[in-house]
Amino acid sequence: MTIGEVIKDLLDRKNISQKELAGKIGKSTTAVSQIIKGVYQPNPETLEKIAEVLDIPAGIIHFLTISEDQIPEDKKQLFKFVAPTMENFIYEIFSMEK
Repeated sequence: MTIGEVIKDLLDRKNISQKELAGKIGKSTTAVSQIIKGVYQPNPETLEKIAEVLDIPAGIIHFLTISEDQIPEDKKQLFKFVAPTMENFIYEIFSMEK
């Protein structure tokens, strides 16, 4: 998933609207929409603010963007085995319904 897709998913899980997020991070709804659509990547400061609103570490957003095609070939089988469990664990720790 892209950062925008992860943010959209987390907003949905936390029941936070793009408009609400925009207000809390001091950005326009257009800017938030463009982040979600992948038009541009949030800078580190903006990503930290988004993570704060979502009540998760920014690193979790990055972790959730990892896809199988980014994993070295010799590690893909392990990734396929571990990734779903890790994702579920993260969602449980940060109280996000799947």
